[in-house]
Amino acid sequence: MALQFTTEVQTKDGFTIQNAYGRVAVGDSYTGTEVSGNVEIYVTEQAFVTGARPVKTSFIQDAIVPYNRDTEGTDILNIAHDALVAQLALQGIVATKVL
Repeated sequence: MALQFTTEVQTKDGFTIQNAYGRVAVGDSYTGTEVSGNVEIYVTEQAFVTGARPVKTSFIQDAIVPYNRDTEGTDILNIAHDALVAQLALQGIVATKVL
């Protein structure tokens, strides 16, 4: 899964990216009570596919949320995507999951 940005993304270098593409890395805590996600942002999906480096931004690109395997299941990648969408929204950035 990935994130598709519908809000313009500003890089630290001052460039504006339309329709940026984000790839998410996810992990769970050793206690199994939190899920963390981080999104790396690329100019396009093709930039990611061809091995380009992610762009640097000044906004928060990670999120940590409480997690209960018994009630939320085992798809921590989906949970991380939802957490990142919510974290980005708090900063005025709109992104959607790409399945």
